[in-house]
Amino acid sequence: SNVLTMDMVHALSDSPNLRVSTGPGARVDYLNFNVQDPALRDPRVRQAIAFAIDRPALIAALWRGHAHLADTLLPPGHWAAAPDAGLAQYPYDPARAIQLLNAAGLQPDSNGIRLHLTMKTSTDETTRLEAQAMQAELRGIGIDLSLRSAEFGTFYSDITKGAFQMYLLRWIGSNEDPDIFHYCYATEMFPPRGANRGHYSNPRVDALLKAASTATDDALRRKDYLQIQQILATDLPTIPLWYPDNIVIHSTRLTHLTLDPGGNFDFLRTAELQ
Repeated sequence: SNVLTMDMVHALSDSPNLRVSTGPGARVDYLNFNVQDPALRDPRVRQAIAFAIDRPALIAALWRGHAHLADTLLPPGHWAAAPDAGLAQYPYDPARAIQLLNAAGLQPDSNGIRLHLTMKTSTDETTRLEAQAMQAELRGIGIDLSLRSAEFGTFYSDITKGAFQMYLLRWIGSNEDPDIFHYCYATEMFPPRGANRGHYSNPRVDALLKAASTATDDALRRKDYLQIQQILATDLPTIPLWYPDNIVIHSTRLTHLTLDPGGNFDFLRTAELQ
């Protein structure tokens, strides 16, 4: 369940004794920035990086189409999720990315390099392939991206300490409650207290988070969360990348599976073995 690479899924899909069951997923993969790093402090640099990443191409090539574009950390259809039309959009546009880097005062050197950055990842194969693809795409706008992969314990220790410029990771389950915005972006939630690992701080976001946490009317809470997502989409401390599908490979004898978007094993409650 959700542990095999897409190449392995594709290969196993031809097995006569196996079946691949798929459904929409709530998990979100994301790219996070250390916004206090001098190289990434200017939001135009972060926006340029977003414009330089061809997310549809990565979904097609690395996920074999088994993922859907994300513009927020909340899963698709969530009551507090902002509609795409209400958020700043970052389609693949290298020319726009270069304009933003120029506006930020980052001119290319004799080798065409404007900026040197490092991205940290775990040793997960798909994540490493994603990072390598982004490395090539960012090179096209003059950003020299170095990659540093480590086993998960070391990688996670680094990001919780703020020892990173950029990293790739995913939220599983935690993003199904809008309180994730407080956990990830409130000024008071810098590690070790919370998961604001990039040390993002915006007084307006803090005020909206406080209002959303005390409101009892869901309509008012949604209004606050919509504004929060709009600000985050512009400030861009995080680039939400995509929602991978749920993919469960199982014996053809196992039937009546109802996959939960959260990616848990609740589907076994209704499953039957023939």
